[in-house]
Amino acid sequence: MNDSHLSEKAPAANRPEDVNTALFAQLVMQQSSMAMMLLGKTPHPASGQPVRDLEGAQLFIDQLEMLEVKTKGNLTPEETAILKQSLMSLRLAFVECVDAPP
Repeated sequence: MNDSHLSEKAPAANRPEDVNTALFAQLVMQQSSMAMMLLGKTPHPASGQPVRDLEGAQLFIDQLEMLEVKTKGNLTPEETAILKQSLMSLRLAFVECVDAPP
């Protein structure tokens, strides 16, 4: 029995490449959210207070930069855009945080 017709009718969200794109975007957003929290841009979920940990934030930014280097040429245009936009926002937020008084 040929199951090729089943994969053609499968919803787009269930295609492996779409699932991987969604998972990649989720990973980038999680790393970005952690970095933003450590830059004091969003409150800590447990305390509700802003946290400022530049070294911790830099670690998350470095991890995203590593992903950018290691996945170069292997990402979809959508994945590339998500990663580039996240890094651009994080870098700007980091510079603002460094330049701001403690």
